[in-house]
Amino acid sequence: MKRLLLAATLSLGLATSSAAQTPPPRIHLAPPQSLSPLAVSLDQFTRGTLRFVILHELGHGLVDLYDLPVLGREEDAADRFATFWMSPDSQGEDGTDAVAAMEWWLASARQSDITRDQLPWWDEHGMDEQRAYQIACLLYGASPQDFGPLAGRMGIPERSRQRCLGETAQNNTSWSKLLKGQVSQMHNLDGYFTNLTYMEPGPGTRDAAQIARRYRILEEVREIIRQFRYTDVNTTVKLTARDCGVSNAFWNTETDELTLCYELINEVAATGVAAGFH
Repeated sequence: MKRLLLAATLSLGLATSSAAQTPPPRIHLAPPQSLSPLAVSLDQFTRGTLRFVILHELGHGLVDLYDLPVLGREEDAADRFATFWMSPDSQGEDGTDAVAAMEWWLASARQSDITRDQLPWWDEHGMDEQRAYQIACLLYGASPQDFGPLAGRMGIPERSRQRCLGETAQNNTSWSKLLKGQVSQMHNLDGYFTNLTYMEPGPGTRDAAQIARRYRILEEVREIIRQFRYTDVNTTVKLTARDCGVSNAFWNTETDELTLCYELINEVAATGVAAGFH
């Protein structure tokens, strides 16, 4: 898991040695997913997409919990938070899951039978293709050498690639500055502020419930949340996986709860199969 919020880049005033101040070595992954979409396995497609969606909802949650300022659409900001967290780093992230999420948005757009006249231009979300290209842009900006092939496959022109460099730096700096003051200093109390529950699934979502447990995405989010302080000591952030009757994942501002619907897992996997992932 990315331990970004404990890193020196957030200027927490922690004592650092000269060795700790040395930038980590560059990682040159050049993932095969950059070259061919079908290099992504169905399992990677499903897991990466679900990670992106849940981290997106966590972005909404952080905005809500700390009343963070958002310039522009919050949905775009939440996408950028998810990509920021999933971008390559020296702590295990290699961008593969973010590429998988990009493939999800592209596959979703291709499989949609909505005509241009029927597109919800009024919606708070961007079009599926726009969301995919935003991920590709931010990945390229994070590591041009590793994700140059991806930018080429996506047809991102050189002038836009240069813009991606600036956008990625701005995105990373913005989220780091917004979150740096929210890191908890009470590590011995962290465990009291989360509640993780897997509800029993119905007959049609039993496999999805098993996948949710196997991927441990909610556990990852729990560990991220435990890095933060809460403005109200009585606040408990709830993480729930359950049947919802619809394919969805969402943050509830009234209950401070992030919900993963088992139906979403079924939809993501079905989309991956229909798109040719194995």
